[in-house]
Amino acid sequence: MRRARKAQLSTNNLVLLAVAAVVIIAGIWWWTSANSQTPEPGPSPYPSEPPEYELVTYTGFGFSFEHPEGLVFAARGLMGGLDHARPYQGDLQSLDSEDIPLIMGVIWLQSESAPDLEDVLDTVFGSAQDSGLQLEERRPIQTGTKDDGEMLYQTFEASSGGTPLLGAISTWYDEEAGRVYQPYVVSVPEIYGEEDIISLLLETVDSFEHVGVEAATELEAYWPTDGWRVADPEAVGIDPTKLDDMIEAVNSRGIGADSLMVIRHGYIVSDAYFTPYNPWENHIVYSCTKSVVSTLIGIAIDEGYIDADLDQRLLDLFPDRTARNPSAWKSDITLRDLLMMSGGFDARDSYLYDWDWLDRLHDTDDAIQYMLDLEMAYEPGSRFEYTNGVSHLLSCIISDATGMSALEFAEEQLFEPLGITGAAWTADSQGHNWGYSSLYLTPRDMAKFGFLFLNGGEWDGEQVVPRYWVEEATAEQISAGTLLDGYGYQWWTSPEGYYSAIGYKGQFIHVVPELDLIMVTTGRVPEAFDRIQALLEEFVIPSVID
Repeated sequence: MRRARKAQLSTNNLVLLAVAAVVIIAGIWWWTSANSQTPEPGPSPYPSEPPEYELVTYTGFGFSFEHPEGLVFAARGLMGGLDHARPYQGDLQSLDSEDIPLIMGVIWLQSESAPDLEDVLDTVFGSAQDSGLQLEERRPIQTGTKDDGEMLYQTFEASSGGTPLLGAISTWYDEEAGRVYQPYVVSVPEIYGEEDIISLLLETVDSFEHVGVEAATELEAYWPTDGWRVADPEAVGIDPTKLDDMIEAVNSRGIGADSLMVIRHGYIVSDAYFTPYNPWENHIVYSCTKSVVSTLIGIAIDEGYIDADLDQRLLDLFPDRTARNPSAWKSDITLRDLLMMSGGFDARDSYLYDWDWLDRLHDTDDAIQYMLDLEMAYEPGSRFEYTNGVSHLLSCIISDATGMSALEFAEEQLFEPLGITGAAWTADSQGHNWGYSSLYLTPRDMAKFGFLFLNGGEWDGEQVVPRYWVEEATAEQISAGTLLDGYGYQWWTSPEGYYSAIGYKGQFIHVVPELDLIMVTTGRVPEAFDRIQALLEEFVIPSVID
């Protein structure tokens, strides 16, 4: 490959490199916060020998490189996303690893010609210092080659949060890709010495290849049981500028998101996490739990634990119990009414209305009897009334029918086929998992649940959820007129052609079947709901360009 002419960095690229430096520092701060150790008298808290590792290959966003096995890559910077509008294209950084005590990352940006690479390094280090990194020493710049062109690399000593750091960064211009690449490695000098850091960096540089963006028709179909794959947005018909605008909106509007993921054709195209969250940390999904419970009802029916007649009466599902205040309306409540949130109980709750009824549910020693004894306000099935206790009854029905808790049943029948491990779910005083909330999943596991429904309940050749149940559960069964227009079986439905699992504070699993698209978000403040909900129709759906 011929060497491209050198050019001075444009003002725009200088700004972008400064942003890149902030991304590095944000990741270093996060890593050192997670790994810092308070010095104490006695032996060093660090291992006496650097951990050994095998190299494996990461591929995505038009390039591939080798890295230590055990590192998982995602966005960790202030930009908050893996792929952004040109010319700033993206940042990729490893998450905290128990096995490999270092961070690696790659920053790349678009450039029509080769910049002065020393300017690139100077800009990054200058911005890093301005962002709070205590830079102790920059070693002399070393020169090498990459694809017959110039490659520079430099080691440095620094500190962050009182933790000494040793790192190395490299940079070169890839003419074929039209990109300036900047891989880096940072660790603690007591673990990896300078030779170790340089060796790993140069191995990364040597293995680094521009592989181009796959066409959508060339993307391999797969099931994400063992993990999601990543693709360039263009490869799956997504306009990356829309995704960049979305991330910018999250940051500038104070939306309160903890994570944001967009998946099309089974490939992640945007995967953003906002400190302190990451892809592998469980997050409470609040009322998205309801959609999972409804799914377990469908599975339990298919497995023969529950009669398939949705018009069976609630009181018949608990034959050993009687209501304290029987009435004709109460006798008419059916399983279908519970699924549709139309039980008719005088217990409307949630942040939309009043938390008192939910507090009473939590305070009781017998949640089932508490629900059966509630007064009636409406004829069952006549109107939608959001009642968290109704969803909890569904969880209790699962437990009584299967002899397992809802979590145990989910692990056996739902989570295990999807490769979901580590889910957590709190329970009431009698051991029934709360059916309305309190399930904890990672965002990527939430996405698996959405992908299962996008594929009609099928997963890797197995019909995990009956197809008819998926279709009925996600179709409007009753008008809701609150969060979204319609409600199915514990799923919200929209006339715009998508359906959603929705939880308090901005937890969403949006499924858009016509576009083969999923959007998953987690959030942390009550106000996040409207702000995060708007992102789907403002940015994500319009990003589809094929």
